[in-house]
Amino acid sequence: MLGTHQVFSEVPDLVESLLGINVSQSQVYRSVQTGSKLMEDPCLPSTNLQQNQDQTDKPVYGMVDGSFLCTDAGWKEIKVGRVFTATADESTPLKWTMDQSEYIAQRGHYIGFTEKFEQLLPPESRCKKVFITNGASWITNWLTTTYSDSLQILDFYHVCEKLALASQLAGCKKDWFEQQKALLLTGETSAVCSTIKQLNRFEGQVELLNYLEKNLFRMRYDDYRRKGLMISSGPIESAHRTVLQIRMKRSGQRWSDGGCDSMIKLRTAYRSAKSSLITNVLKKQAA
Repeated sequence: MLGTHQVFSEVPDLVESLLGINVSQSQVYRSVQTGSKLMEDPCLPSTNLQQNQDQTDKPVYGMVDGSFLCTDAGWKEIKVGRVFTATADESTPLKWTMDQSEYIAQRGHYIGFTEKFEQLLPPESRCKKVFITNGASWITNWLTTTYSDSLQILDFYHVCEKLALASQLAGCKKDWFEQQKALLLTGETSAVCSTIKQLNRFEGQVELLNYLEKNLFRMRYDDYRRKGLMISSGPIESAHRTVLQIRMKRSGQRWSDGGCDSMIKLRTAYRSAKSSLITNVLKKQAA
């Protein structure tokens, strides 16, 4: 448990101060590796999440994205998934109150990752499944095939970043960007595309137009807001830090493949409020 939170070199002093027991750094490492192997995979939804998934009128959000960690073989992408429910804050626009989130993460190819995600949020579940993404092709293809009844929303702030860059490259007036944001929020995405076509030519103009026109069906932000739905992928971006980076991306850290996989498994269990999966291993060993 301590090794899940702290770098291994700091754990022996903590154990001695808390329990008066002398352990070595290598013992901590072996315990973490063994505990992870014996622990059940945290990809199954909790009872509370299962109950939410059974409600036809309750939106359940799914988000996925990639993060990078330094390994012995160089920087490797770790795909992270987050499933949760959230309620819109009626007093503050574009604010939501989130319930307990549950996570999965995996190093390697997205196919193994998607299999785990589909256990956490089964495609056949009765809830309103809402996915907010950055428009990556593999995510779009997977969601369209596997979660055909889901609602896909293109991250509003991801679009805004692209428009802000276009404003700089095309030398637009200061208020141009704010005007486009307002048009997006009122559902006038086609008007945004028309405006971009009228700008001075800039690098990436064609690509930006193709991106927006391809995603028009996922940019009905006025409708989403009326329904109290989230339109930002901020929760999955923060998950990179809270699930992985706060423990696994400290100064000078580098992971072996096995050590990386073990810690990812433990961190996702902890952040998903499934620490019982870890303590169950200790109880079985004690018995």
